[in-house]
Amino acid sequence: MHRAGTRPGAATGAAALIALALAVAAGCGKNKQEAKEPEPDKAAEAEVPGPDPGLCDVVGKRVTMFDLNRDRMPDVWKVYERSEEAGTRLEVMRCKQVDFDHDGRKDYVAEYDDQGRVRSERFDFDFDGRFDAQYSFDDQSGRLTRVERDSDFDGRYDLREGYDERGVIKRVERDRNHDGQPDLWEQYVKGELVAILYDDDFDSRVDRREEVAGDDDAGAPLPGETPEEPTTSEDSGDAGGD
Repeated sequence: MHRAGTRPGAATGAAALIALALAVAAGCGKNKQEAKEPEPDKAAEAEVPGPDPGLCDVVGKRVTMFDLNRDRMPDVWKVYERSEEAGTRLEVMRCKQVDFDHDGRKDYVAEYDDQGRVRSERFDFDFDGRFDAQYSFDDQSGRLTRVERDSDFDGRYDLREGYDERGVIKRVERDRNHDGQPDLWEQYVKGELVAILYDDDFDSRVDRREEVAGDDDAGAPLPGETPEEPTTSEDSGDAGGD
């Protein structure tokens, strides 16, 4: 006789189900324990890009890399040079390269002197692999002295800005016909535009002058004379790139 509410074999069936569940759990646990982290891709590690040696000197220098967007590829490179002064070992950053759009090409480069002060900066604003502007700084004061720009993004600098010892703009030269020679000059006094000189026939000589602020201190040459400190073809270089 069986007690009310029970069926023959019920206990045996329940025990079998419990045993099966335990076996499955044990198998899962074993699989989890045996699972291993994937081996690092040696080929991928070998392809990790470093700083571009064509943009600054990296020979014999220490390089640190940073991954700003966490895609496991560096997008900032800092280059350090070690030296010794008065028996003290020093390390100063000499170059920094940045890939802002993460396409593998450097879009910004800064170079530093042996004191760690910035000497020049280059920018690729449209991310086409060619630099569109270069900023130069005074070695002593660190103030901006010169800016070269590729205003039409054709790979050649066609606009140059000059700054005084205080870092205030004093002149601008433009190459409107893209022959490598300036043909428009803007003159400034205390940072204010006072006159514009034009070379209308592109012979590197001033043909007319336009007064802007009426300041006689601009010191502009007369028509037919060459403006002060003209840019020659030797100074006109390609904007460059990677």
